[in-house]
Amino acid sequence: MAGRGRGGVVTRLLGQHPAIEVETDDRGWPVGLRWSGVREPVETCNHWRIEESWWRRPLVRDYFKVVGPRMLALVYRDVLDGTWHLERLYD
Repeated sequence: MAGRGRGGVVTRLLGQHPAIEVETDDRGWPVGLRWSGVREPVETCNHWRIEESWWRRPLVRDYFKVVGPRMLALVYRDVLDGTWHLERLYD
């Protein structure tokens, strides 16, 4: 799924949210991503937490918009199980 935003930016929302390996700093924020065998150093542009569906299966995620030399991406950490996932790539 892709859409055009301001300035002709195209985003790719990844349906499966693939698991990724993430190196973090002392705060637990991403400083490096590994996806499909490639490592990318990154800096965090933005961070927020969502907590939803407490009446069913709880959903708690820490989201990070990150930028690296070759990518701008949205990643999240599932707070409940500790896994990291890639949700969106910005072209």
